[in-house]
Amino acid sequence: MRKLIHVVISGFFKVFVPFIYVIFIFAGIISALVSAFIEYEVLGELYQKNLNTEKLYLSIPFLIVIAFESTKVFLIFLNKQYSKSGNNGYLSDKKYFLRLRYALISISVIATLIFSFYNLHNPEYETVFERTKQEITASYDTQIAEINNSFDNQLLLQTSPINEDIQSYGANMTTEENYKFRGRQEYRGPRYNEAKKLRDEASNRRIEVIRQINEQRDLRISEVNRSKTEEIDHIRENLQTSSASGNKMLSATLQIVNMEAEFPQWQYIAVIAFISLIISVGLELTIWSAFTVLAINHGDFFELDISSNDWNAKHKIMNETIDDMNETEAESYEKRAKKWSSSIINLAKKKAKKFRDNINTVVN
Repeated sequence: MRKLIHVVISGFFKVFVPFIYVIFIFAGIISALVSAFIEYEVLGELYQKNLNTEKLYLSIPFLIVIAFESTKVFLIFLNKQYSKSGNNGYLSDKKYFLRLRYALISISVIATLIFSFYNLHNPEYETVFERTKQEITASYDTQIAEINNSFDNQLLLQTSPINEDIQSYGANMTTEENYKFRGRQEYRGPRYNEAKKLRDEASNRRIEVIRQINEQRDLRISEVNRSKTEEIDHIRENLQTSSASGNKMLSATLQIVNMEAEFPQWQYIAVIAFISLIISVGLELTIWSAFTVLAINHGDFFELDISSNDWNAKHKIMNETIDDMNETEAESYEKRAKKWSSSIINLAKKKAKKFRDNINTVVN
């Protein structure tokens, strides 16, 4: 039974641990992508003129983000590889690489702060403002409708008698024409001219009444519109500094902490800054830990030929090769020397034998 339990637990961890390891590495990659996305969003807002959505690979914000994030990840591998190698040349320049990496991390932190402030500070602003604006507009539209109705009644009241006069004078003119001249319109007498004069005066009076009433109407409506604009601007200013359009979760938390519906604006800003720092630090630590683990466990795939051990091995091989070459050359010299000495000895023996033969010949 124990053996079975041991097998099950061992099998579980043999599957579970690699799975968690892969998830951990993916977490580092996702964190790097999130950091890159945040930087891209911030730089995209700052460099709107250079943001080319049709050709993303040519946009300045995209190229900057790719350069920064790839350098930040590369420096993790570089530092780990050089640290393991013990390369003295790198150790003297290590501080510059670290400064560069800290600078890139600082840029990411600042971008995250800006991004968080932009998204967490009054995220409901547009919704709340639009709803309030619609309510204010509806209220003032009702007032304008009442104003129009009031002036329409005045217009009707003041123009009705004038319209009756105009109709009466027109009827008199027609009567004069038909009565005197039977519709031939050859001549119109004094009474016709008087009726026409009175009708024209009444028409002009009607026009003047309409003009005055409409001027008063426009003046009242412009006053109402000005009041509506001022109230909307006032609401906009209040919403920008009020918690009414803030993040609902943060607002509710601060309301509970302060035990009041309203709370100081600096508290909201401080909470946003704190959350932004946590997110920034969390992303950077996740990126660092994930890619550091990759550099430790899989650094062999990242060959820079910087290891001092490798260099020492190569140096040793080179020295051994030189020693072998020297030894071979020495052996060659030795063989030549032996050959030359043998030749000299043989020649000396031949000369000695010949000299001895000559002496024997002379003696005989």
